[in-house]
Amino acid sequence: MASRSTSFWTFILILIVLHLALRLALGLMVVPDLIVVAALLGGRRLDGWQSALYGLVLGILADSLALVGFGATSVAFVVVCYIGSRSRNFFEGDSYLFISIYAILGAWLVEVIRYFAGGASARGVDLGYLIGAGLLNALYVAAAAVVSLIAYRAITGHR
Repeated sequence: MASRSTSFWTFILILIVLHLALRLALGLMVVPDLIVVAALLGGRRLDGWQSALYGLVLGILADSLALVGFGATSVAFVVVCYIGSRSRNFFEGDSYLFISIYAILGAWLVEVIRYFAGGASARGVDLGYLIGAGLLNALYVAAAAVVSLIAYRAITGHR
């Protein structure tokens, strides 16, 4: 049986590959942003600088697929992964309720940073996007995070 660390990082890699396969190979844009899920869940497992570096690598991967605002996702992932690593000092548990709240706040923070760092307001995107579509996207990502974590725990038996 694989160790917890090996099975968890394999799970994260599967999320990333699944995101790329569904979005690039099949062109399904309705699937949740699984790279954000991978950033949120993986960033919480690492120390501060490791988490920031992890966020940078995932952000560069996500930005390589972006048509506008190149670099905004990298900045967002660095900030969110670092905050996620620091959240372990204040919140110890990994309950589904905590993960869902953490994922909603983290995914919405990614949207906020992308909006301002990516120059969305200069392209004419209304600030109401963050309240409407940004929050809906955060809820969608949080649901995907909880469902994927349930699947991971059911398959591996790890908590």
